[in-house]
Amino acid sequence: MTRFRALAAVAAFVSATSAHAGVITSAGSTTVQPAMKACSQAYKKTHADMQFIIAGGGSSKGVKTIARGKVDIGRASRAIKDKELAACPEMKTFKLATDGVVLVVNAANTISDLSSAQVEQLFKGAVSNWQAVGGANAAVNLISLGTEHGTYELFSHHFHLKGEEVDGNLVFDHGHAWIAFSQDIALDKVAHDVDAITFASVGVAGEFSRNGSVKLLRLDGIEPTTANVVNGTYKLSRPLLLLTRGEPVGEVKDFIDYMQADECQAIVKKLGYIPLH
Repeated sequence: MTRFRALAAVAAFVSATSAHAGVITSAGSTTVQPAMKACSQAYKKTHADMQFIIAGGGSSKGVKTIARGKVDIGRASRAIKDKELAACPEMKTFKLATDGVVLVVNAANTISDLSSAQVEQLFKGAVSNWQAVGGANAAVNLISLGTEHGTYELFSHHFHLKGEEVDGNLVFDHGHAWIAFSQDIALDKVAHDVDAITFASVGVAGEFSRNGSVKLLRLDGIEPTTANVVNGTYKLSRPLLLLTRGEPVGEVKDFIDYMQADECQAIVKKLGYIPLH
C-alpha cells in the first residue's frame, strides 16, 4: 500500500466510524498504537462484548480527529501544541507512558554511536558516506517518518531539521530521505538495507532489535535505555498521550482508567516504554 493510499484509508476510517455502545474507536500516533492494541486485547478478557477499532495516521491525525469528534480516543506521541488546545479547548489529555526516540541502523552496520552533530550532518546531506562517520565506504540511505508523526516532530526539532516533501521524499537541505508511512515500515526498510538509517520510538524499535535485524545507536555516547530516559541523560524523549474531547465517560473512561492502571502499565513496560508507575 502506498503512503497516499494508506492516508486515504485512515481518512475513510475516521469519516465512517462513530462511537456506539460496545465499540471504542481510536486514531493517531503509531507509537502508541501497539500499546493500545495490546491493552485492548487484555481488556477484552474481562469485557468480551467490547470491540475496538484502532487506526494509525500519526499524532496530528489523532489531535484532529478528536477535535472533530470523529473518534473516542485520539493518540499523540508528543505534547499538545498551544494552537491545538486553542482550536479545541475541551480536549483532555491522559498520559499513558514516556518514550525515547532512537537512531536505528541495520545490524550489519559497524556504527554504534553518533554525535548529535553527525546526525544533523547525515540528514542534511552534508555527510553522505558512512566512511565520514567511521563506517564503511558506502552511500547513506536516509529513511524518515512523515511530518504528521510526533516522532518526526521531536526528531526534527532536536536536530534542527526542516523537511520539505518532494516526490515521496523529505528534503533536508541536500539530504533526501525516503518517507515511510509508519515506524514498522521504516524499520523493516532498515532491516533489509545495510546502508540505511532511520529514527523510531525506543519501544517500537526495541521489538525489531530483539530479532537481530537492526541495532539502536548510542547518541552522544548515551545508551537509549529506560534508566537514561528517566534520569534525563538521554535527551530524545516525549510523553505518550491519550486524548478525548471533553471528560471521558462510560466505556471510554473505563478503558482509559484501565490503560493507566497496573495491569496495562505492565504491558506498556513489556513493550519497551516507560510506564507511569
